[in-house]
Amino acid sequence: MLVAIGTVLKPRGLQGEIKVGMTYNHTEIFNELTTVSLNNQTYKVERGSVQNGFAYLRLIGIDSFEKADKLRNQTVMVEESALCLQDNEILSSELIGFDVVHLGKKVGTVVSVENYGAGDFFEIAITGKEFVLIPNEDDFIMETNVTTRTLVLTPNALESELV
Repeated sequence: MLVAIGTVLKPRGLQGEIKVGMTYNHTEIFNELTTVSLNNQTYKVERGSVQNGFAYLRLIGIDSFEKADKLRNQTVMVEESALCLQDNEILSSELIGFDVVHLGKKVGTVVSVENYGAGDFFEIAITGKEFVLIPNEDDFIMETNVTTRTLVLTPNALESELV
């Protein structure tokens, strides 16, 4: 399964290197990549690095500013097996379908995970209401229970949504 780890922002230099906005927490992966997929095409990675909060990739076959510029805004995908997940970690996308619990009762379901560059947001279908976006941060998420497939929100996570 392919997993998104970043988005191509723009070319860097004239030789085809690309600047990537990272959406994956373990940034060291960009130093070790051997292949990536962009727009359903697989590229071998000649080299990767991380500097000042951005990743830079040199892809074999992308050897000019013009070729790199055509990759702008493409999602950088890798095989899940290439990720550096610890034993107790799961991908945010694996939480789709989890029940959402707030103040001890089920209030909805995780229907998607979005990332706008600053981190993951869970799109939650609230029972009897519209959808809400909740950031994947400790101020909003109290517990993730893989066994019971529940995402438990902090008491004030839905303060403005459920009034």
